[in-house]
Amino acid sequence: LYIGLLLVGAACFITHAVLPFRIAKRLREDYPQHWKVIVDIGAGAQAAHGPQLWLRMQHVLRSPAIAAIDDASITRLWRIWRYSQWLAWACWIAALALQWHSRR
Repeated sequence: LYIGLLLVGAACFITHAVLPFRIAKRLREDYPQHWKVIVDIGAGAQAAHGPQLWLRMQHVLRSPAIAAIDDASITRLWRIWRYSQWLAWACWIAALALQWHSRR
């Protein structure tokens, strides 16, 4: 049970790290006009890339913008992204509690 909780927690953390890239890919392919708004950083400037793009994507994921697009597959990925971190922490805390309880 202990190892299972740790593995599920690790899988959820990895999911939380990977899904923004999947969501970005879907936005880039299916909604280029929305993706342009995310990438565009102002008049005369180059498009956002690297850490700046990652920060802008995090901002979009935490805003109501994804729900406003009203695409079921993107919304599903967004919900998984949103709750996977909470599930990961719950699994790891449960594993720690199980370890602490077994030592008593």
